[in-house]
Amino acid sequence: MLIKVCGMRDPENIRAIEGLNINWLGFIFSPQSSRYVSKKPSYLPTRQKRVGVFVDADIEEVREKVEEYGLDIIQLHGKECPSYIHTLRSQCGNQVITIIKALNIATATDLEQTRPYEGIVDYFLFDTKAKMVGGNGTQFDWSVLTAYKSSTPFLLSGGIGPDDAEKVKAFRHPSCMGIDLNSCFEKKPALKDITLLKQFIDTIGTIDTIGTIKNIKTMNKINKLFSENKDKKLLSLYFCAGCPTLEGTADVIKTMERRGIAMVEVGIPFSDPMADGPVIQDAATNALKNGMSLHKLFTQLETIKNEVSIPLVLMGYLNPIMQYGIEAFCKSCVESGVSGVIIPDLPFKDYQEVVKPIADRYDIRIIMLITPETSEERIRFIDEHTDGFIYMVSSAAITGAQKSFDEAKQEYFRRINAMNLRNPRMIGFGISNKQTLEAAQQNAAGAIIGSKFVTLLSESKDADEALDKLFQALEQ
Repeated sequence: MLIKVCGMRDPENIRAIEGLNINWLGFIFSPQSSRYVSKKPSYLPTRQKRVGVFVDADIEEVREKVEEYGLDIIQLHGKECPSYIHTLRSQCGNQVITIIKALNIATATDLEQTRPYEGIVDYFLFDTKAKMVGGNGTQFDWSVLTAYKSSTPFLLSGGIGPDDAEKVKAFRHPSCMGIDLNSCFEKKPALKDITLLKQFIDTIGTIDTIGTIKNIKTMNKINKLFSENKDKKLLSLYFCAGCPTLEGTADVIKTMERRGIAMVEVGIPFSDPMADGPVIQDAATNALKNGMSLHKLFTQLETIKNEVSIPLVLMGYLNPIMQYGIEAFCKSCVESGVSGVIIPDLPFKDYQEVVKPIADRYDIRIIMLITPETSEERIRFIDEHTDGFIYMVSSAAITGAQKSFDEAKQEYFRRINAMNLRNPRMIGFGISNKQTLEAAQQNAAGAIIGSKFVTLLSESKDADEALDKLFQALEQ
């Protein structure tokens, strides 16, 4: 479940909240609000999505704020009509923005307001009827939401306070994707009480709401991993689901976690893996022969989702994911404990227009790749419009182990570091020994090893033995 904290303004308060398990931070751009942001804060969040709250604002003003503040989400809190939203999306151009339409609710009849916006907005936010926008401190009767039958997800807002943890835990609705917190957690307007927020989040714990993300206490596991290990160099491993054996996927993952691997990339086998070298191509072929499929993989992962705490990232090509259905795929990711997805052949336009809006609703990170040939403009665009981490491919070639990184690759690493990107980076493709591992870890948050481990796992058929041999190789 998503947690949004709205009405932010103070730079140090923003920094403090950034350390909590919160997904979105909201900035109110309505002059009538006591939390109005009239001047850009000297610090903006880098780990949370940025939400801009507007009330019947001129579209050009909204567009300017999106650009100035790097907004990921627009929340419309006035009388904005569907045609306004269509125009707003077109004016944003290449900037694909998630849009929330806030609606004031008192009775079930008020839910009729949602109908004109179905299929146009990404979320609704159900708030209390009041004269002022944002931070009214009063609640409406949540039971009226039983009449809401739409599949468009919504956030629950309006007067949620420190004493409402049990009430939030008890609330159930298949389309509820999160909560919005504001004035009840303030010392004064636009200054949040960090202690109260932390206590509230800790108290809520786990919420099992059908169709939603299952744990409100934690942010996405990928974000949490990098947030909690800023000074630690991470190691992530890749293997292909269904190889060397069909039923061994769960055991490989659990063994990796037990042996200290920080994040696991699980390959979805495909008959035409264009970015992969012969080692991973062979693994995919064997996995398909063994009977592995996307449906089978999700079933296997779901059996261990409560046993595995490290992030699981699926890596696969667009074709099987499209056949499965983007919405169904993201839903299955949530249900099976997957935190992110890497799709090497996903066009960026399709990511923005098709995949991202759906993945965001399910809090699934879509990880994009960059290579030495990727332009600085595109890298910055990827950094601005993605979350989780950026996969730095060490070369433009296919996957496969290398003995060392030449000066050209080292220069590429230095060039990316000098860009001071918002997202952490992980370096992959070609890491197989101490030299390549150290080079990757010196120039990024960590390293991703694929072909080397896949080879060892295919040879040994045992994850522990393969890890023993891998760790030995990384010392040489």
